[in-house]
Amino acid sequence: MIARSFLPLPLGSLTTTPRLVRPLRQARVDDPARAFMSDLLTGPCLTADHLDGIDATLALLHAARVQMAWVSGIDGELVGYVTRDDLLGERPLQAAMADGVPHQDLRLERLMTPLSQWQVIDARQLDSARVGDIVATMHAQSLRYLPVVRRNGDGEVLVGLFSARLLEQALGTTIAPDLHARNVAELGRQLAA
Repeated sequence: MIARSFLPLPLGSLTTTPRLVRPLRQARVDDPARAFMSDLLTGPCLTADHLDGIDATLALLHAARVQMAWVSGIDGELVGYVTRDDLLGERPLQAAMADGVPHQDLRLERLMTPLSQWQVIDARQLDSARVGDIVATMHAQSLRYLPVVRRNGDGEVLVGLFSARLLEQALGTTIAPDLHARNVAELGRQLAA
């Protein structure tokens, strides 16, 4: 039962079609890093199955207006992540040629970045980290995504994510990775820049 001290608020009807607002937060390099981390404990996580195909995953990413998805395995456990660039770059072409299968038959398990290749940061490091520290880390390691884990007696829990794209938008500048390109298409884009 709701306490008597609360009253319903007045409601109204829409007068126009509302717009969805995507707030753009401005950042400075001295701002606390944690403020610009996507919190995976309270925010939504987009997940795709390891057996999903390229087209279905691209449609999912497009519908959600995001650039990456977590990939789950047979039992729903986390096995990796996949980005839009992974699906549109050279990786699918190389995998299809190597496996001798049509492009449309490729599955995320073949294109994702598996857990074994992740570079992560411990959440405790964020207690004193600034945005500039995260940018320097991502730049030095040529990372577009930096997962954040909390380590405890039970293992590791994925609690957050830093995205170079979101940091670039907030800072109004590019986090230019050095020429440690991960594929031919990325190398071409970096050399053309």
